Amino acid sequence: MPFTERTYRIIKEMTYPVTFKIDKNGFIILSSKIRNLLSLDHDFKENDEVSGRIYSINKSIGAFIAIDNKYDSLLRLNELQGIHIEGELIEARVKEVKSDGKIELSLRKRAYLEIDNDSDKILDYLYENDGVAYISDKSSPEKIKKLFGISKSSFKKAIGRLYKNNDIKIYTNKIELIEGKNV
Repeated sequence: MPFTERTYRIIKEMTYPVTFKIDKNGFIILSSKIRNLLSLDHDFKENDEVSGRIYSINKSIGAFIAIDNKYDSLLRLNELQGIHIEGELIEARVKEVKSDGKIELSLRKRAYLEIDNDSDKILDYLYENDGVAYISDKSSPEKIKKLFGISKSSFKKAIGRLYKNNDIKIYTNKIELIEGKNV
């Protein structure tokens, strides 16, 4: 693959979505420039489970993914957690299919399934920190994301469930495990 046809750094033994091209001398070469070759003509619908490889990462938009090496999709920046690289295989859920066929993905399960995971993260934190977390529904989205890796909206739903289940008390500047709930 000529340097001019690379859109990212190639790592040995990694799999990448690429295309074949013929260069000006008539030689067959590889290119990682595949966006214009991917289709938006598909049968995917909201909540379908899909897999594909990241073919481009834009630090202000997100990761572009080639589903089944055929269909273009986007995993927005706010959906990305951790470190991702081009060529990485992603298992995701179709979050939305736009009217023009563009697909947006999510790494999270549907909200009603994800709330259990979010509640468990908060309980785990409380168990590991003497039953107290100095964070509340008034805390900044950045602080919540940093501590639990979830959005403020997801955090509020999860602590709401924990409160309703009588697992925690909610104060203005902290949440606290109810006595007798410790492991």
